Amino acid sequence: MKSFYYEVNWSDAKKYTDALHALEIPYTVETSIEIPTLPEGQLAIVFPSLPIRIYVKVRTLFGRDGNPY
Repeated sequence: MKSFYYEVNWSDAKKYTDALHALEIPYTVETSIEIPTLPEGQLAIVFPSLPIRIYVKVRTLFGRDGNPY
């Protein structure tokens, strides 16, 4: 189940996905096909509901709260 997401530039997506992979945090990447409200040139890194201690790591990585899915 999808819970929240972060909008990122295509150019920044790799650094975020590499960090999430290293932390073994589950995620998917979606485009404006899946989320029509995404602006041009943006991707969504989408997360399931996470335990709070994992969410804190994600929030720290992105520097803000995610958008509700």
